[in-house]
Amino acid sequence: MGLITLFILNSYTTRPIVPTPTPKSHMIWVFFPIPLLCLALLAVPFPKTEKLCTELVGSIFFTRISVGAVYIRLVWVFVAMSCLILWIAIKTLQMGFGSAHVPCSGTSCPFHTGETMWYRRASRYRAERNFWLSLFTLVLWLLVYKIYSLKETIVKLKVQLEAIRNDGYKPKKTDLDTKND
Repeated sequence: MGLITLFILNSYTTRPIVPTPTPKSHMIWVFFPIPLLCLALLAVPFPKTEKLCTELVGSIFFTRISVGAVYIRLVWVFVAMSCLILWIAIKTLQMGFGSAHVPCSGTSCPFHTGETMWYRRASRYRAERNFWLSLFTLVLWLLVYKIYSLKETIVKLKVQLEAIRNDGYKPKKTDLDTKND
């Protein structure tokens, strides 16, 4: 009976096995892998798979989802969420990490204990880390959008060039000369 009581008491005093989601965990497990995968797909240098990879990224991010009567592209939802997380990180940095005696200089402070000082430093470090992670995430989403737009233009131009070549057009030497332009 004592073993069961100890197990029950221990289960209430320890942390849960599944951690609660934080903005950092969302950024690491959702907001980083998706744009990195898309950037890798857009960077595929093989001509045969270039169009397929571009269409795959377009079908993932540029699909329209309906929110009531409004249709929004999925990429703008991710950009908006990244902006929100960045705004929260900025607000956390602006609020500060203590009360009236901020910042305390040096390693000792007459108003705070050592544990409080270390806790405040750790909080500041986490807030700065979250700021840089959220800024990097926002830049990644904007890079995916811009590179996708450029890659889509390149794929369309290659398709048009192939269609022109299939029509029997053969460029002359003067067409290829760029000095005249």
